[in-house]
Amino acid sequence: MLAAACMTLFSCGKETPEGKNDDNKREFDAWIQENHPGIEPTALGSYILEETPGTGAPAADSAYLRVEVTSRYLDGTVYTTTSEQVARQVGSYFSAPTAYFGPVIWYRSGNSLYAGLEELVSGMNVGGSMTAVIPGWLNTFKRYSSAAGYLKNVNGTNLIYSFKIVEAFNDAEAWELDSLSRYMQAAYPEVKQDTTLAGFWFVPLEEGDESVDMDSASGLYINYTGRRLDGKVFDTTIKDTATVAGLVKSSSSFGRKSIGWNSDYSKITMGGSTVVDGFAYGISKLRPGGKALCFFYSGLGYKNTGSGSAIPAFCPLCFELEMTQNE
Repeated sequence: MLAAACMTLFSCGKETPEGKNDDNKREFDAWIQENHPGIEPTALGSYILEETPGTGAPAADSAYLRVEVTSRYLDGTVYTTTSEQVARQVGSYFSAPTAYFGPVIWYRSGNSLYAGLEELVSGMNVGGSMTAVIPGWLNTFKRYSSAAGYLKNVNGTNLIYSFKIVEAFNDAEAWELDSLSRYMQAAYPEVKQDTTLAGFWFVPLEEGDESVDMDSASGLYINYTGRRLDGKVFDTTIKDTATVAGLVKSSSSFGRKSIGWNSDYSKITMGGSTVVDGFAYGISKLRPGGKALCFFYSGLGYKNTGSGSAIPAFCPLCFELEMTQNE
């Protein structure tokens, strides 16, 4: 009995351990009470500050959403943005001259969208916009059966999201190919999609030397400039082009790159490294002295991941290519 009493005494004296987000939730709730008193949370615990209903199709019916979005910390500092105007205002635009600004694609299936955002967009229509405060424990790809599950298991950053749903579709590849086809029809109506490699267009600018036996050729080099369809240069071997694009740094090096030729375009290398299929296929269609533009969809490029801040997911690309050869 004495032992039991001691155990009871000591157990009553212990403090209950705090959960993973107890401190964060107290701070978050205090911020909500101070800035938006009386506002009601969503089922998971976000707070909708402003909402404009869209008139398009329900977002919940589509696997992909194309959105404009800016997120901020609770103090108003910009965290991320797809808006060039906002980026210019906060100064981040000038620190990343190749960065893409414009609508980005959110993939909803397979828990690929933050839980807090998924809850919000699932009740919206295309054309709709919203500003909402999402607590850090809902900024996760994980899924739990209740609000308490997120609060207990997830750490994260509290953010204010302002976003607009621009488009919605179920097949991202079809959407991108359609967009690129319309672009090519407007810019180069005489050029047809390649019959061998779907999603690729080739625009000859200067003819190369067709007499060269490429299988035995040596000393092959390439100059190139890569652009998005908005015209923004993201990579080049040409210093003058890089200077105009704001890409020159003290560590930058420019000049043509050596090519490892192969009749199988997928095995072509540049500077000893493999390259994306669209770029390699464009090289395979050139001959020394030749120059061309090639356009290709992201399935031949950086697919659904993109590359850094310059190339978003599902982004078609354009490369200006020039092949040279040492005599």
